Amino acid sequence: MSRLLALFLLGACVSSPAFTQSQKSASSGPDIIVTGTSLKEAKESLAACLMQHCPPDKDIDATLRVAETQFVAGDYEGARATMQKSLGRNRRYAKTYPVPVSDLLRANSRIAAHLGETEDYRIGATSVLRTLRAGLPKNDPRILGAQIEAADSFAGTGQIDTAVSMYREVVRQAHATNQPKTEGFARLRIALLYSAISQRQGVAYAEPANRAINDLINERNPEMRPFVQAAKLLQLTMAVKRGVPGAMDKLVMQYREAGAGTTTPLLLYAPTIELRPLSGVEEAGGDPRNQVSTYSFEDQWIDVGFVVGADGKVTEVEVLRQSSKTTGDWSKPVLNSISGRRYAPLAKQTPDVLRVERYTLTSRWVSQTGSRLRTRSPIPHIEVLDLSRDPDPKTIS
Repeated sequence: MSRLLALFLLGACVSSPAFTQSQKSASSGPDIIVTGTSLKEAKESLAACLMQHCPPDKDIDATLRVAETQFVAGDYEGARATMQKSLGRNRRYAKTYPVPVSDLLRANSRIAAHLGETEDYRIGATSVLRTLRAGLPKNDPRILGAQIEAADSFAGTGQIDTAVSMYREVVRQAHATNQPKTEGFARLRIALLYSAISQRQGVAYAEPANRAINDLINERNPEMRPFVQAAKLLQLTMAVKRGVPGAMDKLVMQYREAGAGTTTPLLLYAPTIELRPLSGVEEAGGDPRNQVSTYSFEDQWIDVGFVVGADGKVTEVEVLRQSSKTTGDWSKPVLNSISGRRYAPLAKQTPDVLRVERYTLTSRWVSQTGSRLRTRSPIPHIEVLDLSRDPDPKTIS
């Protein structure tokens, strides 16, 4: 038995992993921690809360503990149903409890993405923004964070122009209200989006990607220095993906020269997950809607464990757990991508870091032309959520 599997099974025996919203920017997404609460205990806690007519924020906290545990156990539909019931009870308290209600909306939105409910995912992200706008002061920085998150939802569903327009509005507002970190984050998001698309669609997006990167690199505001450094790393990452000789070594060197040292892994480069092409008769110029996916999209998930060494290289990549219905060979390109990752070198005396990530194979639900019937899009995609528990910095000497 590998040390990864042994540690994973040990953790499963004593606790149930669940995700919780971090104290970072709203757009940074939920981190995963081990709560030590079983599903039975979480449900009992929620039931007791409701029996006592607990306030909305306590109801939402208890709801999320149940839904989070259900999700990690693979019961996506159950997790979503749990949160939708809570939304039915608590959505009306959005003005008085804007942050808890927005957390509930956010979690519901992200599980919708894993189920292929693209429209619900996007609506959920924009609902988070509306909730915070209605309940927080106009200049609260969490509102701009939610605007970035809403833009992410449009980017993730292929509405690139809308997403970029939303990011740019955040840049404008953040600059006007002297929020350089938020401005830098939104500008970096634009550069990342254009860079990702340029890898798939070529020269049409290469120029705006390079322009967005260079604009950040040339930024002189000292408070935006982290984003300037990120733009330089992104520039080198693009060179790595183009296969430029020596680009990976330059990428690692650039990070070292920045003087940054971290005890938690910072991803610098990850190969694209190459799923098997669609099959079937190509019609209408190869329109993928006329092709048939070779994958099943029902209850397809795996938990992958791997080790990040002090040099930033990945070893011991393996599937720790998977759904009983997982079929096909889609896990292979996932494992290949993780094996090819490169993280920033860790700070001195930092031990190897164990990571666990959930991968869900899904596809969007779409309506058939001329019908109200829904069907799965044949185009597969993968949703990822980090299930890792980062070490306590206090324990690292």
